[in-house]
Amino acid sequence: MWTEKYRPKRLDEIAGQAQVVKRLKGFIKEKTIPNLLLWGPKGTGKTSLVYALAKELYGSHNENLMLIETSDFVEQRKKWLREDKRFKFFYDEQKSAIDIFKEMIREYAALSPLNAPFKLLFFSNADFLPGNVQQALRRVIERSNKTCRFIFSTTRPAGVIPAIRSRCLNLHFAPLDKSGAMDTLIKSIAEEEGVKLTEGGLKTLKRYARGDAGAAINMLEAAAMTTPKVINAYRIEEVVRNAFFQRWKAEELIDSAFEGRYKDVRAGLEYLIKDERIGGKEILVEIHAALRRKMERAESKKFAKLVLYEAEADFELCNSLNTIIHLEEMMTHFFVLNRR
Repeated sequence: MWTEKYRPKRLDEIAGQAQVVKRLKGFIKEKTIPNLLLWGPKGTGKTSLVYALAKELYGSHNENLMLIETSDFVEQRKKWLREDKRFKFFYDEQKSAIDIFKEMIREYAALSPLNAPFKLLFFSNADFLPGNVQQALRRVIERSNKTCRFIFSTTRPAGVIPAIRSRCLNLHFAPLDKSGAMDTLIKSIAEEEGVKLTEGGLKTLKRYARGDAGAAINMLEAAAMTTPKVINAYRIEEVVRNAFFQRWKAEELIDSAFEGRYKDVRAGLEYLIKDERIGGKEILVEIHAALRRKMERAESKKFAKLVLYEAEADFELCNSLNTIIHLEEMMTHFFVLNRR
């Protein structure tokens, strides 16, 4: 996959995050780093930076870096712990998933690193960690400073408890599409792969990627599976309709709502929820992202009111047995407000 093929190997190759890289290179010179909290939108280079950091610290000794995808643990719990070979010595069917997880973190953090002063324990999507696990980590961080450094990445820093945030150097990752880094990155990959990307194609790709470099590269790769390899706006739209179905469907739902085509809104929601088995919360996330793209240059007060309707629907979905009702009501409000 192109996302792995073009993943940065060194800190200097991280696109669009010059200030973050500059601060970390200062620590690299001293052969140490503090605990880190990396926060910013999805696809801005947080995970790539951790891999590049480990490469510069350890060279080929990647055993000193452990990545934990916390969303997988939260969703699967014991199943995830049981099937991951790294945790086989800690797994105990008689214990709860939380207890096993905490014990595993304590033991790993206390172990001496291989040919290095410390190792890295990286929690991706750290805001998914349950509160009691985060509280336990606070004490582990303090006790394991000689053997381990903790790195947390998140798109939602408020989801990480203050006790952890205060023990880390907080580094913000800026959106790539605001600085022009996205354009440079995508154009360089297209050139390397011998693909002709038109200006319209680039603009459309950026609109759907919404600042996520990983999504943008995946779209480009999917679009390049044609002969001849000329990628225009139409080709990107075609890819989004197929490979990025939910993003395209969210745009379609908003268009139908703004135009008052209630039957189309209802049919679209029923298809997503009943046929595609997509949850109401997941649909709401895609609708919000599509709404931001569509209302980018709209009146801020109108956009704020639309987001308020989203918030009301989000609240109702928490205890709802029929998600279509609340999403459909939200879309009706969209039409009424858009006519004003």
